[in-house]
Amino acid sequence: MFRSISKSIMAKLIIQFFVVGLIPLIGMGTLTYYLSRDAMETEVFNHIASVNSIKKVQTLEFLKDRMKNLTLLSRTQHIRNMLANKTYQEMSSIFEYYMNVFGYSDIILLGVNGQPLYSAAKNIEYELNPDIPLETKEPAKALWEKILKTETPTMTDMVTYFEKRAPALFMGAPVYSDIGDLEAVIICQINATRINALISEQTGMGETGDTYIVGADLLMRSSSRFLGEDAILKQKVDTRTAKQAFLKETGTERGIDYRGTDVLSAYSHLGLTEKIGTDFDWAIITKIDEHEAFALLNKLKMNTIWGMAALIILVGGVGFIQSRMLAKPINELSYRIIMLNDGDFTAEVPLTHPDRADEIGLLLKTFNEGSRKFRKQMKLLMDSTDLLVSAITRLSTTASQLATSASETSSSISEVTTTAEEVKQTSQLASEKAEYVAKSADATARISFAGKQATENTMIGIERIREEMNHIAETTVQLSSQSKSIEDIINTVSDIADQSNILSVNAAIEAAKAGEHGKGFAVVAQEVKILANQSKEATNQVREILVDIQKATGTAVMATERGTKTVAEAVELSEQAGDAIDRLSGRVTESSEAAMQITASNQQQLFGMDQLAQAMESINDATAQNLEGVRQLEDAIKGLEEMAQTMKAITSSYKI
Repeated sequence: MFRSISKSIMAKLIIQFFVVGLIPLIGMGTLTYYLSRDAMETEVFNHIASVNSIKKVQTLEFLKDRMKNLTLLSRTQHIRNMLANKTYQEMSSIFEYYMNVFGYSDIILLGVNGQPLYSAAKNIEYELNPDIPLETKEPAKALWEKILKTETPTMTDMVTYFEKRAPALFMGAPVYSDIGDLEAVIICQINATRINALISEQTGMGETGDTYIVGADLLMRSSSRFLGEDAILKQKVDTRTAKQAFLKETGTERGIDYRGTDVLSAYSHLGLTEKIGTDFDWAIITKIDEHEAFALLNKLKMNTIWGMAALIILVGGVGFIQSRMLAKPINELSYRIIMLNDGDFTAEVPLTHPDRADEIGLLLKTFNEGSRKFRKQMKLLMDSTDLLVSAITRLSTTASQLATSASETSSSISEVTTTAEEVKQTSQLASEKAEYVAKSADATARISFAGKQATENTMIGIERIREEMNHIAETTVQLSSQSKSIEDIINTVSDIADQSNILSVNAAIEAAKAGEHGKGFAVVAQEVKILANQSKEATNQVREILVDIQKATGTAVMATERGTKTVAEAVELSEQAGDAIDRLSGRVTESSEAAMQITASNQQQLFGMDQLAQAMESINDATAQNLEGVRQLEDAIKGLEEMAQTMKAITSSYKI
């Protein structure tokens, strides 16, 4: 699967659209969620901390106010008169007022010895009704003892004073006589329902918000929203927040409440000991369930998830359409490039949107234009290659003929050299005879006759030399003409190589314009350029060899001219020798002088023959060099022909 995706540009583009679109979205959504969570958590903590602080102040103010009112009541003259006159019924209306206004459940009077005197709630005078028990006797007696010791107003913790009664707390204050003696203790009973009414106000706390009071024993001193009044002095709140509050700390934290539920809590201690002077203290805890506190956040989370899902679908659709617009022309171009790599230069990309002006549209148009230009250049290159092959074939034929002619010329020069050697020997013999004539005048007749024969033979040999020299001259002139033809052919081959080089440069330029997709063109252009350079180097080598042949041919022509002159001189000398011999027969007296002239002439002839032999040797060497050069030319032409055939094979493999 991953391999198929790695080969598909469309799949890659779609994945990139998803990555580019979703990563910022997911990152922003996640960041927004956690920032909102932190902000909401801070806001919730601030809210429940404010509620906790308000409830704490209200509770303290309630207790302090009730304690203050009780203290003021204990110090009124009406209470002292009532105790002195035992007119409890007269004070019942005042007690009832206090109970209605300040929420007391009962106002109880205990005597100096702790005996119950009066209950305002039941309107009972216990001295007159000793058989009626006081339901709150135990907590009242305990509070009486405490006040008796301290002689200051105080209160008790929340206690259960009767099995079927709701828990209550008791406040008490000493009552002094006019002379300052302790006469009684006035006690007010405040049921837990009054505290509950104050604490259980849940305005702004939602469905799970709750505030309750906890004692030092970690038992509830107020009702719970979830447990009701049954929780008072029964439900234990063994949580970290309660323990932290009794360490006289105030704060907020996330934790688990007495129900085992994750909550956000605010806690603080009331400070009853410092504020009211009790020997106990309470903690007040305000909490709200996490799921409700973060309900809006969870809703935001779900909305974000749905929004992200919608954006995923939108990004996927847009990515698919956009990727298709980008990938389809690229796939078409890739297919055509594969065709180019296989040698098919007829491939062009179909332009479904001819007016497309972006980079891909420009790439497709450039590819089609480059393909058309390359086809034209390849056509020109193929035509030039055909011309080059034809010219090289003709040049090869000419070189073969030149090699054959050079071989024949070499053979003829060898024959002329042999003849010249024979003439030289004859000249030496004539010289010897002439000397003999000079020494022996008596044998003049015989010698003159022999000289005449030798002269005739010499003239015949010289005539043969003249003919061979003329033949050599004609062959050399023909060789010079053929060298001129070879030079014209070499110039043609050089021009073709230059044109091929120019074509390869143009092809390389077009390939560079095509970028990565023109690498195939660049390789072909480079091969054509290399072949053109090789052709150029081969024609230069042939031209150098041809120049050497022309130089050698010029030298041969000059040597032939000198040989012809020498032969003419030899003919002239031979004619003079013949005349001398004819005259010798008539004038014996002049034989000695004629013999001397013959000797001198023979010496000149011998010198001339030496020069002729040297010239023929030079001609022979030049002819051998010409033959070797022609063979090298023939080998070079064969190599050039092979390169031309290679070029033709390369160009013919492309379909244009």
